[in-house]
Amino acid sequence: MSAEVVRLRAASKDDPPLSDEAVARACGAGDPAAVAALFDRFRRPVARYAHRLVGGRAQDVEDVVQSTFLEVARASTVYDGRSSVIAWLFGITTNVGRHHRRANARRLRLLAGVAHEPDRGTTGIEALADAREKLALARRAMEALADELREAFVLCDLEGMSAREAATVLGISEAAVWKRASRARESIRAFVRGGER
Repeated sequence: MSAEVVRLRAASKDDPPLSDEAVARACGAGDPAAVAALFDRFRRPVARYAHRLVGGRAQDVEDVVQSTFLEVARASTVYDGRSSVIAWLFGITTNVGRHHRRANARRLRLLAGVAHEPDRGTTGIEALADAREKLALARRAMEALADELREAFVLCDLEGMSAREAATVLGISEAAVWKRASRARESIRAFVRGGER
């Protein structure tokens, strides 16, 4: 597919809005206005996906979102039209999230090695409602999943992507997506059941 890429220009009132695909292609030409437009259009879904990938800390989510759009701005990956723009962005976010989780794990191991005494913390919040407790257990179960299982689960079960779209994002077959998502569901169920005892 060879499409001419042009820089975005100020739109007049009579111009129809540019499609997501046109804006994404303009990002590949290094157009900062296109990156800003893409950020405005997709920041929320990317942030929601990042939140589910790396956990609930706002700083971690913001780091992943910013890194995702920096990759787009650097033209490290160029939109080629083989998938939807959101699937392309989720693919970038997946890779950035993997790197972020690995970096955090290394940092935590380093801190644990330096600490003289482990932090015992608090014993938890008392008197949680049953539904809230199960939700917390499910969140912990999801965070404990291996990266490959969590990614498939988040894309299919939480983001509502089809197996085909998730396979494109993850670079694997549809069958592998279903297998990973199924294993993730089983693991979460077992974790929650075990935590209820």
